[in-house]
Amino acid sequence: MNHFYKILCILCLCTNQISAQQNISVKADKAALRQVVKLVEAQVPYTFLYDEQRISLNKRISLDVTGNLNSVLKAIEKAAFVELQVSGKHILMKPSRTGLLSGRVIDEQGAPLQSVSVYLPAMDQRFITGENGEFRFHYPATKTRNELLTISLLGRQEQRLQVDLEPGERRLPDVILPILSMGLEEVSVAPTADSRLESNSSIYINREVILQSGALSLNDLLNLVPGKKIEAPSLQRVQQANLRTANYATNSAASRDAFALNNAFGVALILDGIALSNNANMQTRNVGMTGMENAGVFGGASGLTGGGNSPGNYSGDYAFGGLDLRQITTDNIESVEIVAGVASARYGDLTDGAIIINRMAGSSPLHFQMQLRDNATVYGMNKGFQTKKFGGFSFGANFTRSFEDNRDKLKAYDRWGGNAMWTIAGGRERAFTNTLSVDYNRNLDNILQDPDDPTGTFVRFRTYNFSIANRANYRIDHGFISNIGLNMRYGQSYQNTYKEQLMNGTFVIYSDATEVGVAQGIYGPGTYTSISHIEGKPIDFTTRLDLTGRYYTGDVAHQVQFGANYNYSKNNGAGQIVDPSRPNSLASAATASNRSARYYDYTQIRAQHQIGLYAEDVFQLDVADRPLHVRAGARMDFFEKFVTVSPRANLRYELNSKWRVGLAYGFSSKAPALAQLYPGPVYYEIPLFQYTAVTETGAVDAAKSLYLLHVDKFVPGNSTLKPSKSQQFELSTMYASNGYRLAINVYDKRNYDGIGTVRGFSQVLLDRYERNPDQTAEIPYIINGTDLRRLTRNEFRNGNKSYNRGIEVLLSTPKWEAIQTVFNLRGGFTHTEARPLTSYNFLDFTNPGTDPGYAVTGVYPSRLRVTMTSNAALTTSTHIPKAKLIVNFTAEFNILNETKTLATDGIPVGYYTENGNYYLINEFDPENVQYRHLLQTQQLLNNQNQPGLYSNFHLNLSKEITERLTVSFNVYNVFNYRPQYLRSDNTLIIPNSKPTYGAQLRLRL
Repeated sequence: MNHFYKILCILCLCTNQISAQQNISVKADKAALRQVVKLVEAQVPYTFLYDEQRISLNKRISLDVTGNLNSVLKAIEKAAFVELQVSGKHILMKPSRTGLLSGRVIDEQGAPLQSVSVYLPAMDQRFITGENGEFRFHYPATKTRNELLTISLLGRQEQRLQVDLEPGERRLPDVILPILSMGLEEVSVAPTADSRLESNSSIYINREVILQSGALSLNDLLNLVPGKKIEAPSLQRVQQANLRTANYATNSAASRDAFALNNAFGVALILDGIALSNNANMQTRNVGMTGMENAGVFGGASGLTGGGNSPGNYSGDYAFGGLDLRQITTDNIESVEIVAGVASARYGDLTDGAIIINRMAGSSPLHFQMQLRDNATVYGMNKGFQTKKFGGFSFGANFTRSFEDNRDKLKAYDRWGGNAMWTIAGGRERAFTNTLSVDYNRNLDNILQDPDDPTGTFVRFRTYNFSIANRANYRIDHGFISNIGLNMRYGQSYQNTYKEQLMNGTFVIYSDATEVGVAQGIYGPGTYTSISHIEGKPIDFTTRLDLTGRYYTGDVAHQVQFGANYNYSKNNGAGQIVDPSRPNSLASAATASNRSARYYDYTQIRAQHQIGLYAEDVFQLDVADRPLHVRAGARMDFFEKFVTVSPRANLRYELNSKWRVGLAYGFSSKAPALAQLYPGPVYYEIPLFQYTAVTETGAVDAAKSLYLLHVDKFVPGNSTLKPSKSQQFELSTMYASNGYRLAINVYDKRNYDGIGTVRGFSQVLLDRYERNPDQTAEIPYIINGTDLRRLTRNEFRNGNKSYNRGIEVLLSTPKWEAIQTVFNLRGGFTHTEARPLTSYNFLDFTNPGTDPGYAVTGVYPSRLRVTMTSNAALTTSTHIPKAKLIVNFTAEFNILNETKTLATDGIPVGYYTENGNYYLINEFDPENVQYRHLLQTQQLLNNQNQPGLYSNFHLNLSKEITERLTVSFNVYNVFNYRPQYLRSDNTLIIPNSKPTYGAQLRLRL
């Protein structure tokens, strides 16, 4: 009997298998799912089981399929968004855990738009529309959730839609993408806080805001960051991004402070999904001679303006910090996302945030732009067109000329460049998209020699940049992997720093010796042109592979993103080109030690390699019946022998339809630059003996003169230099209702292992050379005993720490219809505590006499400083669509700028003499003539403090004359309000720059 049941079961299984292999046919044209089920049941010995409360049997689908049962069921699954499973004699049907979002993009006349970029950030998927303007996204879905969908095309108003991603198929109404115009009812006038992007506290700036800003470079857009002082548009200073820190300065001029450099170096610039790097920049003098803060090549020019508006001690180099933002124009930037908080785990090699820049290629009319300012002239144009077979192309070009003062034109900055982009989409449902971009620009930053100042300098900073980048993306609708992205970029630059200055003296003594020991100096003419020359050729290659997968834990759909990146940095420049016969300073009287430069070839420096791995999970779950959005992950970075692990998480909880709260935590690291790893050897020249013979005419007789010196060579060992690190904790809240939007971010960011230079001293025992009392002797010197000499050592070390705490506020109101005005308020407070890596601080002084015990270097307690800054700006934006007019008026309030130091920081605890002897000061004696000059008063230490609140006012007016012509006018400090105050060191400070005016013309052909 048991054998009978076994045989019966086998026969049933065989029958089911034969039925599964039997070919069936289903043809349906917009038929109800119920009818399709009956067609299948009529051809196979199976019945469907389902819950009509969960399955909509009236859903209409279309399909035409012939094949075995499995192939037919898969076709029904895809068409009806259900899951089918054969179980015994039944086919179980349940709702699918995937969804389809589709729609069409059209213009104002209803015609479909091609080459539109449709991006779903939550899924990290991008679709480029075809000739029909259609787009489709497949996504995992177990329950409904609200996500952001961005739709953009060059020259048209970006649409940011809130869409519900739910199981099944959803088709959006046609999306109209109008041409950018001030006649539109809704126009963006201010940046917005958007927690659905890369961070809970991301600030988003779209194309409309960029056009109204009148920006000369990317740096001007950073004026929109809450809490940041608004700077006058200018290209006469190196511009680097600093986020969430209080710089140690009273004005907006560039700072060489080590903490400011570390912060700027830790801000990543992401252009079209690919990181730009400054790691290979080595345009710097030998740090072992000067320390990091003073290693640039500096030049000065007084000009006609004088005072605070003159270039002063200026350098156009930007090693050790971030990229110079002057080189990035805003002509074809579609959007900018500023991530000052915790960035996504996919972004590495950063400690202080990221600036994400998106550009686009596509069909657009010829745009011509011209901006005339009192200190700059800008021309730009771009054009995009579409082809049927080869996708979309766009081309752009720009030229800028800027002067510090148009009357003398001594300080000038020229920038010109161009770019081309090609975007193509193909494959089934246009699943494959690829964007190729080529960029080239030249940046010339010069200080001409003042014809009225024969001792003036000529300084030239040149940078030529070329890059080619490719961004490929492939969508996969089924399976674990849903998206594959591959980004690559190769960049090569030519950097040239050149300074010359006329030197006029009786003679000069120099040496080109490179071996340690006693060497004989060379006498040369004292009238010559001193030259400082550095040539660099940075090369940077970056690639990143991004994979997106999906999986489920119960009813929770997970979007997991993981991948790897690699970065290669090298410098093939000639390096520090030194002519010893043309020293930077006259040495006609060799009475003091001197650190001297020698030729340093950058091609001998080995390349830098960085590898990173990351994984991140994005999902939503319900807590107390409200959605909790989670983005959590980690990355691992490999640099030399160091490995850093960086966990990061952004959590966002929706309290109700109006309020959201967020919590974020992140750890990050930044590898050292080549210039920090390989600063080069330092040569120290110590004079031993000098005898200068003269002829009867008073000229130097070089043949009978003698100069002896001791050459010391020091090679800094930076093999222990490791990545700098930071960790950040952030709380955020957002409110949105009836047009009101409020965003508040509170953060605590701690940076440690920051890179700086440590100054130390060593001593060397040398023979004492004296004049031979026998004037007839062949050798003009004798050796009489020994002397101790001091040698200064500057080396890179990790150890700088800073604690940054603050609050940021963004508030916007709906349009007040009575006056057609929107109000926007942004502001912030930053508290920064900076702790240098050294336990002591050093200040140098000159010995006015010959006292060997005179203090030439004071030793002070390490200067721990606390800086607090606060700034707010209220902008009223009046938009009259019928008049096609926008008027933005900004009232800026600089509330606080204060630095606190300890009174004891200015009291020396010891000092060094010229021979390197160190003397401890147990109790400072103000009457001691050997070291009383070392005292630094509290007024000198705290001379950065702003005595009170001061304001500034700015105006921007834009008018669309015709559909093709728009004119803008903007003024910084429109009321010429320039308050003044005296610092504690009696220096007059004028915090507001003089008014600067600009007019911009935009023509669309």
